[in-house]
Amino acid sequence: MHDYISVSVVPLGDLFSDAYHFRLPYFQRAYAWQTPEVGRLLSDIVGAMRRHEGQRPYFLGKLMVAKKTEAPDAALVDGHQRVMSLTLLFAVLRDLESDPKLQGRLHGFIRGDDLRLSTQDVMAAFCERYVQAPGATAIDPAVDFETLSESERNIIENRNALRAELSGGDYTPELRRALIGYLAERCCVIVSSLEDEDEAWSLLRTEEETRVDFSKSDRAKFSLLAIVPPQERAACQTIWENCEAALGATDMHALLGHIRLLKRRRLSGKPVEIDIADTFKFNVAGAGHTFLDTELRPAAERLASLRQPSDTSPIPKLAERCRWIDPQLWVPAALLWMGKARGPEETLLFFKRLERLVWIMRIAGFDPTKQHTRILHLMGEIDRGVTVSHMTELDVTPRLRDAAIFNLRSTSFDAKHYAGRVLRRISIALGQDTGPVERNSVTIEHILPRGYAPKSGWRTHFASREAVQRYTHRLGNLTFLAPGDNQQADTLDWAQKKPILAHSRFLLSKHVADERDWTPDRILARTETLIGVLFKDWEIKL
Repeated sequence: MHDYISVSVVPLGDLFSDAYHFRLPYFQRAYAWQTPEVGRLLSDIVGAMRRHEGQRPYFLGKLMVAKKTEAPDAALVDGHQRVMSLTLLFAVLRDLESDPKLQGRLHGFIRGDDLRLSTQDVMAAFCERYVQAPGATAIDPAVDFETLSESERNIIENRNALRAELSGGDYTPELRRALIGYLAERCCVIVSSLEDEDEAWSLLRTEEETRVDFSKSDRAKFSLLAIVPPQERAACQTIWENCEAALGATDMHALLGHIRLLKRRRLSGKPVEIDIADTFKFNVAGAGHTFLDTELRPAAERLASLRQPSDTSPIPKLAERCRWIDPQLWVPAALLWMGKARGPEETLLFFKRLERLVWIMRIAGFDPTKQHTRILHLMGEIDRGVTVSHMTELDVTPRLRDAAIFNLRSTSFDAKHYAGRVLRRISIALGQDTGPVERNSVTIEHILPRGYAPKSGWRTHFASREAVQRYTHRLGNLTFLAPGDNQQADTLDWAQKKPILAHSRFLLSKHVADERDWTPDRILARTETLIGVLFKDWEIKL
């Protein structure tokens, strides 16, 4: 059997070496990781390095490859997301490093005699130009982001997020160099290797097809109720099902995680049902029912109340806006606050500032671990009874503000996954909730078109393709239109497009129609105006 499959623990320094040449089959799944995933990857690695002073191994998961024993060629059957993300990390570290020797070491993790990771042919030139070649991570694509595939957009977004984080104030050159050694020597993966590629794909398919596909909520329910004594099980199941009916399966499972965080006050990598059973002593008679009745039910009722529209309270609307940008991050702090006896004015101020914090952290590109840590610290201030006006964890620091402004000013703002939500939030600040961006009702219009005819009037102010690329994707060039109006506006010159904007039902477009002309200066000025509108609504000083 050992000839059929071998399993080994491989440090990254050996994985990204001449011992392996990874290639992606043409039918390999798309690169789907986004900035939260790569942010968490980096944060978890650095956290492990700091906790153990770089001395203990840190496991980064599993790979499955098809590889002959003595040959480096390895078809990457499972683990594409992780290998690509680590390649991005090594490339960014290389391009931020000033020491030629360390640059060479880092580039050695990307290329030896050949590239360590060879993507599909359709992606190969893109990856080499914008990731794998020396200096590549500082180069932005000179093409319309809309023309990029989803994989290509994720590569650029993740690359840029890693570069922004690693070049920020939290990462000194010394810390980055310590990280290089930790990645190469202490970070490991478990590699399952089969010699026959068809067998490898067959094994992966068998795993996926025979896996019992419980929802996370069902798995937690079955696991926890199985521990409860039989005579208590029916009552416990009724409580569970009533809570799940009010929240839905996804939020029900998330609520267990929020309760765990409220109780333990630290993040955990264990399955939530294991921590809940351990923390609330499910092995003791009556403990399971007590948890469901006195912890889960009240928390579910509080969370459900935040979803109920109200003509008298703005709190549900503020909670809904929090959900737009992050469905779960803010919930533990909100639940904790609602369990305290605070006045209505203080509660309103709390939710206003909580909404502001959740949005600004996302726009600024804070990695998920930092965001969760900030919420944990906020919960500590709630416990201590600090008044909202004195809660420092709700403050927007100059550094946080500046990082958000940097991203709002991005030349590729429209490629960010939150672009439509930010436009909606700005519209609310202007006095109109447009509803979500949806193909059949609300669409994003690029006022300066992303492409136009050679004799178009747009060439007066935007004479080259490069000029269009510098301005068309900016926040200041975006607005909302109904689908039919968007199709009509298309690549029309400014004079013909203005009436369409003026007669639109969207305030964002009506305001734009007041402009006499549409020039680079107007796009930059409107970007600043919209940032100002948003920040004024959030009471953030520019």
